[in-house]
This record gives sequence, C-alpha cells and structure tokens, in this order.
Amino acid sequence: MSRYRITISSRDRDMMLDLVRRHKIQVFDHGIRRSREEDYVVDALVEEQDILALETKGYNVRRNENVDEAGKARQREVGRGNRYI
Repeated sequence: MSRYRITISSRDRDMMLDLVRRHKIQVFDHGIRRSREEDYVVDALVEEQDILALETKGYNVRRNENVDEAGKARQREVGRGNRYI
C-alpha cells in the first residue's frame, strides 16, 4: 500500500490533537499551525486507509505527494557503480 505526504486541517483544535493521541497519526512537526482561514493545519505521512478514515471522521485531507512513487523516481536518478574509482 502506498504512503502519502498529506496536509490535514480542521477548525476544531481538539480534533487536531486527537490525530496523535487517538488516531496515532505520525505528524511531521508535532505542532499545529493556523492557516489564513483560521483552520488548524498539520502535515503527516500516512497510508491510503488512514486518509479514508480521517475523511470519514471529518478532517480535511489534501494529498501532496505519493512518497513511494517519488522515492522510486529519485532512485532512478542515482548513478550505478563507484564513481570514485
């Protein structure tokens, strides 16, 4: 199953705190920031099933990047062999 870098937002601060406390979501900065629209916002790394669960619980989720696909693409850019010989 693919992993995604996402941005999660909600107007309810307690819901945002529950991301770590109840839902065990791995957030990047462990700090909630506020957007211009007065929403609370955090970034996280989750799997597809987590995204669906968060959306059903009322969180706004924006997918930023499929980290598995991005990682494979970056690995193809890496040279082969020992370049120092």
